[in-house]
Amino acid sequence: MSQLVLRARAPSNIALIKYMGKKDSSRNLPENGSISLTLDALCSLAEVSVAAGRGTVEWRPELPAPPAGVGALSFQVPHLSEEGKAKVLRQVERVRSAAHELLPRWGVPLRPGLVDAASSERWVFRTANSFPQASGIASSASSFAAVTLATAGACAAERESFQRAWRAEPPFRAALARVSREGSGSSCRSLDGPWVQWEGEDVSVLPSRLPRLAHFVLLVSSQAKKVSSSEAHQRVKGSPLWQGRVERVERRLAQLRQAIGEGELAEVARVAWSEAWEMHSLFHTAAEPFSYWEPGTMLALQALAPWVRETEPPIVTLDAGPNIHVIVEATRTPLWEPRLRALGFELLRDGQGTGGGLL
Repeated sequence: MSQLVLRARAPSNIALIKYMGKKDSSRNLPENGSISLTLDALCSLAEVSVAAGRGTVEWRPELPAPPAGVGALSFQVPHLSEEGKAKVLRQVERVRSAAHELLPRWGVPLRPGLVDAASSERWVFRTANSFPQASGIASSASSFAAVTLATAGACAAERESFQRAWRAEPPFRAALARVSREGSGSSCRSLDGPWVQWEGEDVSVLPSRLPRLAHFVLLVSSQAKKVSSSEAHQRVKGSPLWQGRVERVERRLAQLRQAIGEGELAEVARVAWSEAWEMHSLFHTAAEPFSYWEPGTMLALQALAPWVRETEPPIVTLDAGPNIHVIVEATRTPLWEPRLRALGFELLRDGQGTGGGLL
């Protein structure tokens, strides 16, 4: 067979209602629902090369070819442990298995001979991120979403039929999101957008009357976190604050859905601020307490707190990391960008996105 090379891109996402605590770790099923904003330029690339070979799948620490018009230096190859590499390769096998049923269901023919050829093909993956990994900007989400897309695309006989189904069929995107979730839970929210809700096995786009948004990250630290998100999911259940957590989140989910649907930006900001503090309080009060915060995290939060109480506040939140996400109406970027730069941290700038796709 001639060599097949296929590339995919998927953005990160930032949850305003958090995924923290698993009901079923083997399938990454959450204890509670979550809502996130899909990002754009903060993203991951995945490239797969398929050729005749020994029937192997491998990940190589090399840069994939960047999208047109984007310099290779904008992306960084992640540092993966042996377990990290194994997780990626398990996801490839998971997607290849699921593709045999999913693709034909949505009118996408399988590549001829894929079932038999899989044992005599060599699949080589390369991945890269446009932002620091393991620092609270959801590099696992964007990476696994990109790997899922690239793998599924490589199973299709025709790139064009895959693209048509991907663009035209939200249920097809949701079906692949469920497969992606089994590799990395929050990756299921990176395949569509801009507002995505994840509850149990279901992923859906939320209707929104909010204005177009700009997104900033106050980069307090680019160092990899010492407590992985997977470990955090386990430790939080030892916090006394875990009791009643699911019920509190359900109330916030309803409040946030309504605020997004009605375009109430100030209410979105209020709910997101409360939720971020509660999630990190779970970390700080766990039976084995831990914190993702660096000294600069608290300084930045103290500086942001008065702005959150303004009439037109920014949306401020943190993921499981030290860095702070600030989301504002895009038309007000000229006001907010200098304010945020004056806090003295490196600033990453982005905006809302619509999810992943093939390149």
